[in-house]
Amino acid sequence: MEESMAALDAAFELYRQDLENYARTSKPMDGFLGFGRALKNEPCHDQFDARVKEAVDGLCAASPTPEDAARAVALLLRCDPDGWPQPAQWMLRAVERHTLPLIPFLAPETAAALEKEYAARYKRWERFPVQKEVLKALKNRAEK
Repeated sequence: MEESMAALDAAFELYRQDLENYARTSKPMDGFLGFGRALKNEPCHDQFDARVKEAVDGLCAASPTPEDAARAVALLLRCDPDGWPQPAQWMLRAVERHTLPLIPFLAPETAAALEKEYAARYKRWERFPVQKEVLKALKNRAEK
């Protein structure tokens, strides 16, 4: 269990390192008019998504306690994309979908609290389908 939680933490740390490495090695005009490298095309985004999925799959396979599930879900949902480069902000929002298999392991009162917090974070008209799906799953779990 702790190994999967460590892998989830490491996914975020490795992603930040990959982004910092890109910033150090990129040239000022990279990506301009489609020439050179562009951060949005770097493989680090897909690698981050795969690492998060692998960590969540490991957690789910071990049948996490409600506390462990809450810790993992909170890490994925509370990650503040501000301060990250724009392409990374989109990916941080996209990996929120990996909370879906963990939500059934949450205690209903924890799901209710996370639902309230998550709903307040995104205005209704700014929510992407994944965020609507996560909110629905949290609401359903809170009602059980």
